[in-house]
Amino acid sequence: MRSTSADLHTLTGAYAVNALSDTERAAFETHLIRCESCATEVAELAATATRLGAAVDFPPPPQLRAR
Repeated sequence: MRSTSADLHTLTGAYAVNALSDTERAAFETHLIRCESCATEVAELAATATRLGAAVDFPPPPQLRAR
């Protein structure tokens, strides 16, 4: 995979939720070593994804449909 640095900057979200191919992940991890802004963004996105994954889901009350 041949990517420009600008292309790699767009992969932070996908990397944070483990949604990159092996090739993309390898290229991004090489970039990540040198890019503090991407490292920060990945850490923040991963933390957010973790909080969203841990959110409690409550079923709607039965009377909601009637309203």
